[in-house]
Amino acid sequence: MRPSGHPWFLFFASALCLSATTATSALAQGAKGGAPADDGAKQKPADAPADEPKPADSGAKSDTGTPDDRASADKNAADPKAKAAETADKSKAIDADPKARKPLPEYLKLVLGPLTFAPIVLLQTQILPYVGKNSFSLSGDPADSAGFRLQRARFGLEVNLANQAKGRVSVELGSREDGSARIHDAWLAYIGTPYAQAFVGAQTVPFSRSEMIDSSGTALADRPLAVRSMAPGQQVGIVGHGAIGENLFTYDLGLFNGFNRADQFYQGYSQNYAPIGNRFNGLAYVIRLGTEPVKKLGATVADPTHESPRFGIGADYYYSDGGARGIHTAGVDALVHVVGFHFLGEFLFSDVVPKSTPTKPTSTVTNIKTLGFVAETGYMIVRNLFGLNARFEFIDPNTSVDDEGDVFLIGGGPSFQFLDGMVKTEAEYMHREERHGTSLQNDYVLLQGQLAL
Repeated sequence: MRPSGHPWFLFFASALCLSATTATSALAQGAKGGAPADDGAKQKPADAPADEPKPADSGAKSDTGTPDDRASADKNAADPKAKAAETADKSKAIDADPKARKPLPEYLKLVLGPLTFAPIVLLQTQILPYVGKNSFSLSGDPADSAGFRLQRARFGLEVNLANQAKGRVSVELGSREDGSARIHDAWLAYIGTPYAQAFVGAQTVPFSRSEMIDSSGTALADRPLAVRSMAPGQQVGIVGHGAIGENLFTYDLGLFNGFNRADQFYQGYSQNYAPIGNRFNGLAYVIRLGTEPVKKLGATVADPTHESPRFGIGADYYYSDGGARGIHTAGVDALVHVVGFHFLGEFLFSDVVPKSTPTKPTSTVTNIKTLGFVAETGYMIVRNLFGLNARFEFIDPNTSVDDEGDVFLIGGGPSFQFLDGMVKTEAEYMHREERHGTSLQNDYVLLQGQLAL
């Protein structure tokens, strides 16, 4: 049996320190108060004296605004205090309802005529005060021992041309493969119509909802281990995308270079950017169908803004005709948002078939079938500030073999976010249990700080 008291004690002690720090920051922000009223917008008193009102011009008619708006404008013109009070009321309404104002990241965009430039920044730094002595990064654990980790350092730029074309280039200085610098996104797109769009270049393969949501939008510190192991991630290719009826029906059709899978299951796929072309692999074919029938979901797994009830469902499949093996993988997923509550479910199945005449070395000599299941839930207790999240995973890398690779994971923790989600801190404890063989000591406690633009 593995010890349980030590990691749980460290987890709650770390979460308590994190809560105290973030609560102090929240109080400091709250002390600043709302935006002041616009006292400079004052009207001069009417020229005519009160006992000799100026006759109305019966021939002048207002062509804008409702009758109530025009009546309010006439009242404000005669009474400067009423104008100041109305402005203050609007300011208070915006402060009280974050949805009534423009999100802070929008202010960072630069507009030059038809061109809009938006910066891309993602910094994620982790502290691991406890890592079990049997943890191994090649098995999907976050680290081999306690310490510090740079999870991601991504920088780039996105350009939009009059909502007709887009382009994005970003580089990542830290990655889950080997920590070396690499290209993350490098694509151009035509987006002139919602029904038929095209994206060409290095991009996220449209497979798995958790993978398609940006790394900064996960509810916990990272995507589920099952998804990291079975989704192709970023590859070079072309994707046709379309949406009908406000996302009532969406489709993605992709053609990519063949995916290169690592021999270690939990290492997932190589991020192949093919600087000298597609030398050793065939092609990969991807299809995804989805729907968000009520309203469009937000860009995050959690529901920090307390959206009205809505949900999305997706199903996807890819076949990679690689040089060493053919890989068939299918998945279904669902995400629900209900006024701060979220639920995410994903089921993934893969069948790896070795080639009879491989064109590159491989250790796969028989068919390998893989199962992965993810269930995640959480609630944003204080909108745009504080929430709790939990996740369960079941992974069987090879259904024909019972060994320590068959695992389930369960854990979670609190999260705090500020400045419309641009700054986020998280504490997480994850228990990993081997279903067969030896029970390893590979639980961990993790603290993560994030800056995302």
